[in-house]
Amino acid sequence: MQPSINRSGRTAGAAFMLALSWLAWGCGGEGSAHVQGSSTAPPPPSASSTCDRTATNAATLASQWSAATAGQTICLATGSYGTFAAGTKPGMVTVKPQSGATATLAVRFNGANNVRLEGLTITSAVLLGSTRDVTITGSRFTGAATIDGVANSNILFDGNTHLDINAPTGSVPARIHLPYSSSTPSGVTIQNSRFEGGDADGIQTGVGVNILNNQFKDIQENGPNHTDSIQLLGAPGAVVRGNYFLNCATGIVAYDGVERAVIEDNVLDLRGRPWAIELYSDDGSIVRHNTLQYGACDWNLPCGLIDITRKTADDVGRGTVIVDNVATEISVSNGSTVAERHHNLLRRDAQSGELTGAPVFVGGANPTDRSGFRLATGSPGKGAASDGTDVGIR
Repeated sequence: MQPSINRSGRTAGAAFMLALSWLAWGCGGEGSAHVQGSSTAPPPPSASSTCDRTATNAATLASQWSAATAGQTICLATGSYGTFAAGTKPGMVTVKPQSGATATLAVRFNGANNVRLEGLTITSAVLLGSTRDVTITGSRFTGAATIDGVANSNILFDGNTHLDINAPTGSVPARIHLPYSSSTPSGVTIQNSRFEGGDADGIQTGVGVNILNNQFKDIQENGPNHTDSIQLLGAPGAVVRGNYFLNCATGIVAYDGVERAVIEDNVLDLRGRPWAIELYSDDGSIVRHNTLQYGACDWNLPCGLIDITRKTADDVGRGTVIVDNVATEISVSNGSTVAERHHNLLRRDAQSGELTGAPVFVGGANPTDRSGFRLATGSPGKGAASDGTDVGIR
């Protein structure tokens, strides 16, 4: 039996505390439907190759920002720039290091807009309220990013690293944290980024976000805090697509309810926790075209399980659609129900309209990257999905 989990996401017993190369990105998102609360990921604005202005410290950065006009680039010399507040501009202004320089700063935006941060070391980030039209790209985060209260914001995190970040007691629990709830989509997209090492959650959100084509690797518990790669808390309309999870404490979880999420084309190779996708008290989410790796996991259970359930005091799950996945088994329990379940390739307990069998991957029995988890010619499930493509990732 699965260990119980309380509302904070912590386990009720100590038994739950579980002590690559760069990702090949292809997400295979074709055929996905629009979902309320999500949006297509905006392309990052084109970077400027020139330096229109230069700054050498926090004071000169502030003054150069004030003077910059739309389309200009401020280049930073090597150094620390304190906390950067930016402000509002009628068009995009870029802040990046000079060629060969290393520039470090903290970000605190409250109503800022039209800001592009590129190639920086960011010790922490806070984006609040009416902040919008912000891109942070190619940057190294050494601390958490908190996003609170934004709506339809066109905020993009693209191609960043969030490595070896921990969450000691009292700190921000996730590397990217959206601690609020709203039926209005946040407009935040997190894509093409690496979340590796450390015990802080990867992404934790109570509002709809787009989480696309990222790698989550070696995110493990190391102390009293519970650690999740992605934790959805309500998060209406969240889209989790094209991600790769390798050797993490958990995969995609929603222990306190989730609403109308789309979870598709992800590879989950956890190697510890049996349940790779866990949706408690779900309301109408879609789980499709995911590949969950089989193997020996904790509690003498196999890896690669999909779990649709609830906590005793919470609502039953309903309306979940589970189609076209490669998994070991699908568990639906504690009064929760699903609206559709078919065209899944399962090793055991397949129902009518599902396939029983073991997948054959192009990367062999234990692929070393995401693309290796595509089905090989002749594999069960090849060309057998409900949409005519392969079962599992596309």
